[in-house]
Amino acid sequence: MGFTAAGISPTTVTTDQQCPLGFVLTVPDGDNGFQEWVYVFNDEASTAFAQGTVCARDAATVTYDAVLSPVSAPTMRVLGVAQHDIPAGSYGFILRKGVGEVTADTGGITANTAIKAGNAVTGTADNAAATDHAFGFSTETVLATALATCYINCPG
Repeated sequence: MGFTAAGISPTTVTTDQQCPLGFVLTVPDGDNGFQEWVYVFNDEASTAFAQGTVCARDAATVTYDAVLSPVSAPTMRVLGVAQHDIPAGSYGFILRKGVGEVTADTGGITANTAIKAGNAVTGTADNAAATDHAFGFSTETVLATALATCYINCPG
């Protein structure tokens, strides 16, 4: 797989649209292979996507308008995980596939456990084994609300 030549960075965040929603940017990630970033609009009324926030399609649209992922969102609805702040009403890239940081829920995350959409505040939950709605797995153990390095693969 090669690179997406776009002239835009995965950390670009603006209040005006810079490329088509759903655009996928592929970038190298050293020994981790490649990362895929998807371009979204933060459709939350007043909540920024912080690093580690799991983002899902807005249930009212079929576009790449993203919202905080609700509890147990179906995997097909999960768009990706924010790796930097994207304010409400702004456009930016979220990590769709590759190694990145995911915020642990109140129970924390254990290494080598499946990651699925959890509560709408922290956006993640872990399970002892692969389960319904899993979109990745953790490579480390962290306490509640900490960032866990995870491999994610979001089809939304």
